[in-house]
Amino acid sequence: MNKRFTKIVVSGIAAIGITFSTGQVSADSMNSAPQAKGEQGQEETKAEKRVDKVEKKTDAIQSELGEIEGSLEDAPLTAKEVQTYQEYQEELDSLLNRLNAAENHLEAITKKSENPDAFAEEIDAEINDVHAEVLEIQEAIQSIFAEQMSSTGEIPENLKTAESPTYEVGSQAIIEAAHMDMESMSGAEATIVGAFDTTAYTVTYYPTTGGEPVENHKWVIHEELENPGEAPLEPGTEVTLNADHMKGMDGATAVIESAVDTTVYMLDFTMTTGEEVENHKWVTESELAPVE
Repeated sequence: MNKRFTKIVVSGIAAIGITFSTGQVSADSMNSAPQAKGEQGQEETKAEKRVDKVEKKTDAIQSELGEIEGSLEDAPLTAKEVQTYQEYQEELDSLLNRLNAAENHLEAITKKSENPDAFAEEIDAEINDVHAEVLEIQEAIQSIFAEQMSSTGEIPENLKTAESPTYEVGSQAIIEAAHMDMESMSGAEATIVGAFDTTAYTVTYYPTTGGEPVENHKWVIHEELENPGEAPLEPGTEVTLNADHMKGMDGATAVIESAVDTTVYMLDFTMTTGEEVENHKWVTESELAPVE
């Protein structure tokens, strides 16, 4: 091939975007676009796989949530059920933390994607739905607790109204107790609806519903015992309960652990989580503090 012909051919090829370099031909204008498109597709595939992992985590949380929701029952509850529901509250807090982590993971993935809406919108909506469901179940448990701590306001026969209680009926006081570890009770401002002089007992009782004994339950008053005799009863005395503070309590055999002569109060209050409790029985005088 002569030099003139070579020059013409090279010039023609260069005109359509192909150039020679050290004896090799590169066609950037023809190959770069498909290559970039391929790389972008690979990145999108990787992102979709990461989103799939987020979705599986969210589905696992929803499955655990369904198990909790399916086991809930209305009050009255046994002492064991109260304990279980309190454990559920801790589990629900953990599920919220896991949901937040999943949401943060999804956000990090979408920031790196060229087309995030295509694969992230649906899972983001699912995370929001599950988050709302967790909050609803938390509220449902708190409502059950409020119902559990409420009563009809009926008082035992022969219970004497306090003549000069520290906290008068209609006055306010701060609760400084968390019976059965109800932390949403402690710190709540209460209205006194009844004040009575009696002997209050801490008891260990054996639920009529079966299961393990409930230890150191507070409070059962002397008038809630079957044929109790003279107050106060000595620790170790075996008694039968005529109280329905908990499911499985009425008619249960119990043992007196301690006794205190005191004024006990029946209260209306709003839990620190916002739920209303009516005619709660009982809080002793030492478990109340004046409103400052």
